[in-house]
Amino acid sequence: MGESLYNKVSAFIRQEKMVKTGDRVLVACSGGVDSIVLLHFLSEQSTQFGIEVGAIHVDHCLRGEESRIDGQVVEEFCKGLGIPFYGTTLPVPDLLESMGGNTQEVCRIGRYRLFEETMSEYGFSVVAIAHHAEDQLETVLMQLAKGQLPKGMPAFRPFGEGKLIRPLLSLMKEDLYEYVKLRTLPFREDPSNEKDDYTRNRYRHHILPVLLHEHPAAAENSVRMAAGLQEDEDFLTDQAKEQVHQLIRLSDNGVLKIHSAKFRSMHVALQKRVIPLLLEYLYNGEILPAFYNAELLNLLIHQFSQDVGSGVVDLPKGWMLQRDYGISTFVQSEKEKPVSQEIPFPPDKWVQWGSVKLRWCKASDVNGTTLDNISEWRYFQLENGARPSIVRSRQPGDRIQLSGMDQPKRVSRLLIDEKVKQSMRDSIPVVVSDQGEVCAIPGIRYSASFTKKPSGDQAYILMMV
Repeated sequence: MGESLYNKVSAFIRQEKMVKTGDRVLVACSGGVDSIVLLHFLSEQSTQFGIEVGAIHVDHCLRGEESRIDGQVVEEFCKGLGIPFYGTTLPVPDLLESMGGNTQEVCRIGRYRLFEETMSEYGFSVVAIAHHAEDQLETVLMQLAKGQLPKGMPAFRPFGEGKLIRPLLSLMKEDLYEYVKLRTLPFREDPSNEKDDYTRNRYRHHILPVLLHEHPAAAENSVRMAAGLQEDEDFLTDQAKEQVHQLIRLSDNGVLKIHSAKFRSMHVALQKRVIPLLLEYLYNGEILPAFYNAELLNLLIHQFSQDVGSGVVDLPKGWMLQRDYGISTFVQSEKEKPVSQEIPFPPDKWVQWGSVKLRWCKASDVNGTTLDNISEWRYFQLENGARPSIVRSRQPGDRIQLSGMDQPKRVSRLLIDEKVKQSMRDSIPVVVSDQGEVCAIPGIRYSASFTKKPSGDQAYILMMV
């Protein structure tokens, strides 16, 4: 990378205000050419930017000895640069065996969780990722193919308690190879990148070469185009959020109501963005792919805009939109309302409840790495030798003994206090012991027998993903 490209990266970092004096920047370094360049560049420029730099390497345990050597190369490289190295492992094969899932997604989620934990533990405010212009073009094309807004990856975004940055987005892959060649830097090639097993690899091997041959500036153009779309989308989304606050009305019994006249007064660009926000509100924060679902989008726009007659639109999870003249309401159909459910909860087995999985076992059977991909866990030892027995939906009269309370608390009151939406309360898992007592409502509250930290008398662990 010549002096002009060197200045290009520095200018890009300053233009996007990626770092400020005093930041501690954790560079995600796999050992590949991209991340080696990023690590070397930021280390070399740390004084210029007034930052401290460290590196984290995650071994996904997918390539045995080869991936172990990757970590050694990065560690030695960090020693030469005089910067701290944080090496960690993510047992992806074990996670896939125990919980299933897509390999690339399990890797990404687990890896980013480790980034966030390391940042928090060692006081880093920024994590730097080595995506470049061709990565951006791949992302834009994949988004287009899926019918998503092709806004690519942002140059920076919030991440944990800090932010994530992509300082190399303005560079091409060939620039990175030139950089390591001129400076004789060590790097590793991941052989899995040469296979067509993954979608991104197929785009990289078969689509990008054709595009870049026809239009050599296609990747750099995608970076500029994506940045412009991100700015436009941020502005329109902010405008849509303001409109939603004015649009939403709740009846006395909590039913969501929309008035057609108000909806019709909005520009169609805002109408299209308001609908996903309404659905997100309806589904308690769950984001549904409504924006480019043309059929659903058009149906809802049509119904919200009408003042005469009536209409019905079926929605996911048993909800429907009912319109009578100029007022639309969201209701849940009686046949789809949750019914009482109950499933066995044996030890050492993952059980599925809706979108979550639960498992309990002896705490001694779980090591630290097993918890890397677990969203929440608690250690416990129930009284009188009781054990979790079933998972079920809530029932009238349910009570749970909370820490610091003399008497058990009604679960119905607890869900209100925890601000759990009415529409979600019947679908929340309730863990009941073999002695018939409610001992946990995973993700909400746990009984006094549960604790976040293990101790000598906490013999078991309850986990949720």
